[in-house]
Amino acid sequence: MITSNNLWKSSYCSLIQVCMTLIKYFPQALMNFVRKSTDGFSIGSILLDFSGGVLNYSQMVVQSIDQDSWVNFYGNIGKVMISLVSIFYDSILMCQHYVLYRHKKVLITPENSKEIKKPLISSSPLDEQIHDSV
Repeated sequence: MITSNNLWKSSYCSLIQVCMTLIKYFPQALMNFVRKSTDGFSIGSILLDFSGGVLNYSQMVVQSIDQDSWVNFYGNIGKVMISLVSIFYDSILMCQHYVLYRHKKVLITPENSKEIKKPLISSSPLDEQIHDSV
């Protein structure tokens, strides 16, 4: 049973989750904006997250209509905020991917090709000689 003492803890955890949701999307949106490209960005998880946010919000609307009370919205502000923040950021990322930067792909040139095939960490000069000979 949830007591009033535990209820503030639950609300506090919901606010932390809302803040984490705000923080987790920002780097990707900023990186897409700076690069002016969504190359290498997987849109699949964003589409699933967007549909989850819309369905979550829709569930609250249907429950509120059924119960003839809007307590679902102001009684669980964490759930409302998470779905709205997710829908907001997912809309930005989808707009970047499908509208703003849809034709801007990074071209692989011969110089880039050598850099892509090169290992990130080389353990010894012998490894470099073996890699260069291949």
